[in-house]
Amino acid sequence: MEEKDRKDFKVDEEGRLLWKGQEVSHPLVKRYFLSLMDRDEEGVWVRNQWQKLGVDMEGTPFYVEALREELKDGEMRLKAIINDGTQEVLDLSTLRIAPDNRVYCKIRGGKFEALLTLSAYWQLMRYLVEEEGRYYLELGSRRYPLEIEEEKGSGG
Repeated sequence: MEEKDRKDFKVDEEGRLLWKGQEVSHPLVKRYFLSLMDRDEEGVWVRNQWQKLGVDMEGTPFYVEALREELKDGEMRLKAIINDGTQEVLDLSTLRIAPDNRVYCKIRGGKFEALLTLSAYWQLMRYLVEEEGRYYLELGSRRYPLEIEEEKGSGG
């Protein structure tokens, strides 16, 4: 089996990170593996300077644990605190509300999706405004429309 076909890691539908079928449960070890995760045209990898191990992705292992306000050049923005130990500016234009009402955003330059925890979700709702039956997030002088994705049909 070629290296690119081997998938030592898996992220299941619940976002659990598995290595050779065993859940990576130690918080620091999990954080380390998440920090090494990358995506390219061939797939998703846990990659360091010595190895490149494939990841079978069913869900997302990334979570936005909290949001922090930041004033930069006179504009208010939100920083996402991510469970891999990193922080980045939350791109509100990438928010996605799934049919089950879970809120996702893009992280790492759009390479991955992260699920907002309940705590981060409630922090985000401070910026929610409703106008004529439509919902928006309003941050500073910018307004971002929110829409809930519809359930996908079972075909037929």
